[in-house]
Amino acid sequence: MPQCVLPDGAAMSYAEAGAGAPIVLVHGWAANGAFFRDLATELAKGHRVLTPTLRGHPGSEPGEAPLTIETLADDIAHFFEALDLRGATALGWSMGAMALWAAAPRLGSRLSALIIEDMGPRLVNDASWEHGIASGYSAGDIAGTVSEIRSDWSAYVARSAPRLFAPSVRAACPELEAWAAGEMAKADAEAMAAFWSSMAAQDFRGAIARIATPMLVIHGGDSQVYDDGATAFIARTAPNAKRVVIPGVGHVPHLEAPDSFLKEIEAFARETRRPELRSGGATP
Repeated sequence: MPQCVLPDGAAMSYAEAGAGAPIVLVHGWAANGAFFRDLATELAKGHRVLTPTLRGHPGSEPGEAPLTIETLADDIAHFFEALDLRGATALGWSMGAMALWAAAPRLGSRLSALIIEDMGPRLVNDASWEHGIASGYSAGDIAGTVSEIRSDWSAYVARSAPRLFAPSVRAACPELEAWAAGEMAKADAEAMAAFWSSMAAQDFRGAIARIATPMLVIHGGDSQVYDDGATAFIARTAPNAKRVVIPGVGHVPHLEAPDSFLKEIEAFARETRRPELRSGGATP
């Protein structure tokens, strides 16, 4: 698997397949690039698909830089520059969306479109925001979560993995939940605690209003993580955004309804494609 050496010397692994207009797939917290394997295979039939595994996640080194959303944004900007990606569509699932929002101002014309998969601009709920994590998660819960992650990561994964999927999907495909839990269990607890702390401190409500890049927001209609208001806010606030709700799926629509998900992102990529731009010698 190829690697991109980040500014602090850390090696970030990534997968690459296909040729054409580039699409970058950025995974969520405690996941890795393998979560996009099937989607990348389909997209590679008509695109150059790049799937990095973010620093500190299984397969990529943590490095010396702080394990924060800001560092991930720096890494993504470096990745785009190192591979000379131009006119790319970038998909961010969950935490990956926050990393892309933070990176967007630096990417400029290298980024032609953003796809946000079941993510809100803020995790915590308070008097000004009631669309954070759907359990009513608040700032007072952060320390407890970090403690749980550090003290028994396997137990934390066992409790949290089921919430990724809609109840109907869990019942129909129990092997999907088991696979996801197994992949998440490979992550390092200390790294995940650091990333969780950073993610919980973010508030992208203002930043989203300044991102003019065309944006597709995909919401899982039965998401157990974010309610409808979280993604509706993004679509309403971003200057050039639209939203799609895929019914009957949860926080991982690309795994739960792969055909519907693929149809939506391919249509959006065609709408926003900039054929005058080339990437790394690939033919658009």
